[in-house]
Amino acid sequence: MEILVENIEKNYTIEEYLAMEEVAVEKHEFYNGKIIKMAGAKPNHNIIAANIIAELIFGTQNKSKEYFVLTGDSKIYNSRLNSFLYPDAVVICEAIELYPGSSTVITNPLLIVEVLSPSTEEHDRTGKFYDYKLIPSFKEYVLVWQTIPSVTTSYKIGERTWQDTEADGIDTTIYLQSIDCSIDLRKIYRGIKF
Repeated sequence: MEILVENIEKNYTIEEYLAMEEVAVEKHEFYNGKIIKMAGAKPNHNIIAANIIAELIFGTQNKSKEYFVLTGDSKIYNSRLNSFLYPDAVVICEAIELYPGSSTVITNPLLIVEVLSPSTEEHDRTGKFYDYKLIPSFKEYVLVWQTIPSVTTSYKIGERTWQDTEADGIDTTIYLQSIDCSIDLRKIYRGIKF
């Protein structure tokens, strides 16, 4: 999704932001008092996001742990940066923990997926990843390109160490370590013409 900065002069409280989001038609992210409007996604973005959500749901069934797969309508709160972010998909393990007083804001993501758009690729790969890394429960980041069949995962193997794995090409498979699941790129990109 494209990022559009709202009123850059005004600082909002968390309470003001959450109240605005309850009635907003469009999505907004929050960065330490600043509200950023998220532009709508194009069809290919939505197709890829829907495909990967379906594969995550299928891949987390019949596991020893219970997983919850949520869509891009779920906000994630990062207490260390005082931010609220929208991923394209999120997986939570065992129990969903919510921001106090909210029924929509997740505080304990395990795996986060971002479908990269040309306008947001740099922010998703660097800025958002940095923000997510500060969340204690977060273990794996999945970046899915729209323009080519390519998926990159970053998996936390130590306190400040992440291991990257790439899968390139429609006939490859990506392994998601945090949920012990492999997904064929052909399924992620079902319905997409390159």
